Amino acid sequence: MPENDANTALAALRDWWQRVTDGETVSGPELDAVISRGRPALAADSDGEAHRLLAIALHERWNRDRTGFDDAGRAIALWRHVLDRTPEDPVAAYLCGTLVTFLAERTRDRADIARAVHLADIATRTLDNDAAWHLSGRAHLVRAFSGGQQDGLAVALDRFAEALRRDPGDQLRCEIAREQLRAAFIRYGRAELGRDEFRGYVDLGHAVLGSPGDAAPGDQALLAGTLAMVEIGTAEPEGRAHDFTRVRALLARYRDVELPDPHLRAELDAAQAALDQIAGTPGDLDRGVGILARLTENDRYPESNRADIADMLTLARGGRALQEGDLAAFENVLTAFQDSSDPALRALATVFTARREALRLAEEGDELEAAAVLHAAGEALPTGNPATDLLRGILSGAVTGDPAGTPITAAARVYALARAVYTAAVDDDTAALRRLAAEVGGLLGHIPDDYAMLKIPAYQTAGSAERELARRDPSCGATARAAAHYAAACALAGGPHHALWPRLAVAHGQSLRLGDRPDRARSRELGRSALVALTWQALIQADTGRALESAAAAARHVRTVAAWCAEDAAADELVAVLDAGRGLALHAATASRSMPERLIAAGHPDLATAWRDTDGLGDSPDDNLRVRAMHALTADSDVLATPDPAGIRQSLTAVGADALVYLVAADDDRPGLAVIVPATGPVHVLPLPDLAAGRAVGGWIESGRDLVPEDDDDQDSFDDVCRWAWTACMGPLTAFTGRWRLDRPARLVLIPTGALTLVPWHAARYDDDTGRHHAIERLVVSYSVSARMFRDTAGMPLRSPESALIVGDPRGDLRYAAEEARDVHRDFHPGGTLLHTATRDDVLDWIAKPGRGPSLLHLACHGHVDQDRPAEASLALADGDLPVLELLARARSAGLDLDRVVLSACSTGAVGSLHDEAVSLASAFLAGGAHTVFGSLWPVPDAGTARLMYDMHHHLSVGGHAPVDALRLAQLAVLGELDEDDDDHGWAAFVHLGR
Repeated sequence: MPENDANTALAALRDWWQRVTDGETVSGPELDAVISRGRPALAADSDGEAHRLLAIALHERWNRDRTGFDDAGRAIALWRHVLDRTPEDPVAAYLCGTLVTFLAERTRDRADIARAVHLADIATRTLDNDAAWHLSGRAHLVRAFSGGQQDGLAVALDRFAEALRRDPGDQLRCEIAREQLRAAFIRYGRAELGRDEFRGYVDLGHAVLGSPGDAAPGDQALLAGTLAMVEIGTAEPEGRAHDFTRVRALLARYRDVELPDPHLRAELDAAQAALDQIAGTPGDLDRGVGILARLTENDRYPESNRADIADMLTLARGGRALQEGDLAAFENVLTAFQDSSDPALRALATVFTARREALRLAEEGDELEAAAVLHAAGEALPTGNPATDLLRGILSGAVTGDPAGTPITAAARVYALARAVYTAAVDDDTAALRRLAAEVGGLLGHIPDDYAMLKIPAYQTAGSAERELARRDPSCGATARAAAHYAAACALAGGPHHALWPRLAVAHGQSLRLGDRPDRARSRELGRSALVALTWQALIQADTGRALESAAAAARHVRTVAAWCAEDAAADELVAVLDAGRGLALHAATASRSMPERLIAAGHPDLATAWRDTDGLGDSPDDNLRVRAMHALTADSDVLATPDPAGIRQSLTAVGADALVYLVAADDDRPGLAVIVPATGPVHVLPLPDLAAGRAVGGWIESGRDLVPEDDDDQDSFDDVCRWAWTACMGPLTAFTGRWRLDRPARLVLIPTGALTLVPWHAARYDDDTGRHHAIERLVVSYSVSARMFRDTAGMPLRSPESALIVGDPRGDLRYAAEEARDVHRDFHPGGTLLHTATRDDVLDWIAKPGRGPSLLHLACHGHVDQDRPAEASLALADGDLPVLELLARARSAGLDLDRVVLSACSTGAVGSLHDEAVSLASAFLAGGAHTVFGSLWPVPDAGTARLMYDMHHHLSVGGHAPVDALRLAQLAVLGELDEDDDDHGWAAFVHLGR
């Protein structure tokens, strides 16, 4: 290289260095130019000056932006060239040692670590100043953290102490305070450092933050994060509550500070995630999951540390899933726990599984069985591990010792007492309840509200003890204490978005109805909020199956709150309550389809786009998009609201119906009810004392075996059930409609609840002097899953089909079904498509085909439903079954543009054991967007069904009758031809839903 070029390059480096030593700030582009121009100087560098200056320039550029390590690596290579010539060069040793220590901290390479320690030792010998001793401490700290030095932490602390004795400036003092605290924290955890000595390091850290001087904000932030982690990590072992106020203040103070090294943001984030996991609100938990997910992939941490972070992430996911009630996310967490190598996490999987089953049993009212499940899970846990031993004690109710030691031990003791409270209530042991209420109440003070996941269940137990005591001794002040405990639990939960809200709100409402000054209005308000929470829970589930699982708790809460409304004569509220617990999974499917439009209306187009792009599932397993979307909607969004009587009246008028009627079965304490919402006039509650669901009837219909009046052993036939239906309900209801003095049969939309959904109310029978009669002769009866679904279909236009798909006998074993399809096609819809070997894709593709105009789908085939698994109901097509859940999955993303659906098959309207969810093939089509659906409640005969369906189509197409009237006329024709002793009841199986 020409000498002039090398001299010019060296001159550029010297000029830059002079400007720096004069205190001038050199811009980034200028520094880039200096480095580029200075490189040629290396070729003719006889005394090492060019290597020094270029190494310093590269060091400076790396220091400005530490996202990569290329400049640092080049600077290290230059410094090594210098040190090869002058091994004891103090400046080269210090600056090179600084870079190698940073590199070793990333790579954990033993050679890099050894080189860092060696260079730091040279610096301490040759410089012997605060910076050199600090570097030595850092190098030994890195080696200790990498497992390469037995006493490395102690050595590091000694080196840092030497640095402090030389009275460093504010900046270096801040760095030293943080790094010695990291070393002391590890030694304290290993019992290698006394508490007083350790607290000295902590106090110094806080003192530095209190007077940081000119320490860089980024280094202050890292010290704050380390202090936060120390507080989080030491409180429980030290037997005290966390100082969350101080931790939050530390993290909030430096949350948005720019850090000297982007990789170091992970440390501050880790402290925030740990805080969120222990004392987080729902929003905090969401943030914590995101932080930990990023940390598991951060190369600042070695693989072993990332594995620990992954366990933290799983715990955070579990906490969030429990708090939000996301069942799919919870299942993923359980799987991760069960697959973990950590016995404590595997034990936690056992506990979570048992707790979920116990909650289900408790929701069904079987508290004893719930306690037995928890006890059995505790007995199954392994021994010899402190964490599993504590879990076993909690589950078995055997936590003893000093409960005031820490919030966790206090909460464990409260959890153990919960079972004792229930046992004392069952035994009617007032003295035990008084003692337990006092003990649990005393423990509450040892669990700060910051520990929300511990404090909420503790408040529940305390409230339960006081509530049971108040029922037995109203004068002891327990009523007010119970209400206060439940109010505090509700305040911590924050609202209906919390998975425990339904139980908390209903329990709070129950406590407010006790004593001599009950607050009935507030209790009903709380009860209705519990039902909003149930709707919320159904809507956040990823699929209909999960929504059904989530909705399992609804029936019990609805019965409780509905009883309050009936007792208080709050008829309008009673309507809202009854509807709130109906068809939640079906509503979730319908609402999912229109959620983007709701989000846009609420001002969240970004969420709407994400929903459309992912069908509401989010773009990753950790993306709780559905929860975020629900939070984004306004509190009065129609997705959470139920139609009020005024809205129901509008829908009734739109379809020409006279009333919507809820049928509510009696229980041990209350009579049955017909809650009547007429098209005009106020809501009326008609008591029906004989409307009771009871033990199984012998096989009159498969789907009806769960319903029978309990006091009559002889009602084991279809006629017996129909006679009971008239006496218990339809007779009084028909008499009531007579007051309207109509010149035609009253038109009713029935919404049976509970097991009453299994009864063919339109076939209710009575006998008089003129013979046998049925309710269908005096009433026009349609059915609906809920007023919400009725409202949705009532707003649709009533249109005559212009296109049709008619399927007949796709399996080839229903002779009359094939003839039915052929005749319906030939006589009423000759322009439609007739398929005798229709496949699943044939049906689904036809449904999805745009531009069909008003349409009809007629399926004459087999239908299957399992009483215990009604969500698995399906239609039998040529190449397999088309199940309910697949139809609902389609409904979640795109509506089914169908005007009429005729399900001429067995049990297509049967809801099985999921009574109030009302999930059936018929309701699935309705939820999917169909306007009108006909389905059957039980297996039907091939020949009789073919004739009934033909007649119904005749009344629809030729007579121009509304769908409900067409079905009724066809059924009346069958009735008119039956003999008195004819037991054919296939006609009664078919019902009308929708428009």
